[in-house]
Amino acid sequence: HGVLRKGATGKNLEPHWTKTDADGKKTEGGTLNLGTKRLENIIAYGTEGGMVNYDDILTKEEINMMARYIQNTPDVPPEFSLQDMKDSWKLIVPVDQRPKKQMNKINLKNVFAITLRDAGKLALVDGDTHTIWKVLDTGYAVHISRLPASGRYVYTVGRDGLTTIIDMWYEEPTTVATVRLGSDARSVDTSKFEGYEDKYLIGGTYWPPQYSIMDGETLEPIKVVSTRGQTVDGEYHPEPRVA
Repeated sequence: HGVLRKGATGKNLEPHWTKTDADGKKTEGGTLNLGTKRLENIIAYGTEGGMVNYDDILTKEEINMMARYIQNTPDVPPEFSLQDMKDSWKLIVPVDQRPKKQMNKINLKNVFAITLRDAGKLALVDGDTHTIWKVLDTGYAVHISRLPASGRYVYTVGRDGLTTIIDMWYEEPTTVATVRLGSDARSVDTSKFEGYEDKYLIGGTYWPPQYSIMDGETLEPIKVVSTRGQTVDGEYHPEPRVA
């Protein structure tokens, strides 16, 4: 539904909203119009549009609380600046202290990165032997794992915004740096253009709506760029999420 509840994959869940169609017709709606009882039924039993039921997960009291909560105006979450990123940055092993060559005999071209979602971990599996090589702590619910042009590192980003860089040249994979991109993130990738291999890492966040550029080997934050702006209709969009 979006951080500000203006609608995303799910519908708009603001207390009150107004929509103007191309023909000028105005439509109004919102959670206040639906009311607590109707919202309780939607949360409990789901919808024909694909929303699942939560009556087997939440108690009646929790469903009632959620129904009342979404009739209130959502708070705007805090921003996450370049300085916030720098404050979160942890360079665990400097580049000059890392291995100068591969210290194991693993075929790095055949390593599987498997997300252990709820545990907040990543499992690296030797694809040649189908054995677990190493399980490492990462951000919560890793959304994606990326390999750079060199194939040496594994970059992960959790939905909580925590990004890690794992060096596979050690005898066992080792986390060498971490940084937080924001409060809700989805993806990272490295520069692969000739002459810039592994030089930069870019990460996108749902909140704040922005993308961040970091050093590809240390994760040192370099730049943050907001994606907020006007839609094609000239309306200000406060939450253009970056995936």
